[in-house]
Amino acid sequence: MYTPENYFWGCVAYVLGVLMAAPFIWWATHRIPWYPLRAFFRMLSLAFLLTPAFPYEGMAYLAPAWAIAAFELIKPTMEHGVRRVLIPMGFSFFVLYALNLCVWQLLKTRAEKNTVEEMEDFNDESGQGQGL
Repeated sequence: MYTPENYFWGCVAYVLGVLMAAPFIWWATHRIPWYPLRAFFRMLSLAFLLTPAFPYEGMAYLAPAWAIAAFELIKPTMEHGVRRVLIPMGFSFFVLYALNLCVWQLLKTRAEKNTVEEMEDFNDESGQGQGL
């Protein structure tokens, strides 16, 4: 049986492993041309890897939800074992994807606004904006 300290360091190692895999996920999806679709696959992979769940009822420890789903598919322990894992994964994905698109939209709007202001300043400085 694991001690709480072993459990803590196992969680730290797992999160560090996911963070080390994240650049490869970004690299694998950077060729997708449309940003919302690219963000969809990135957030789906992060939600898949980072969503925790309780392995059994009454346990105080968490485990990666994808591992619990795999074990439930191989050897079911509950009537709705895989579904109880897919619901938190879906919720995590929805929250990550919605936040990602909101931040992207805010940054895109701000960048477009700054570009328009820079073009107006450039036109005023060069004399093109005076209707000559």
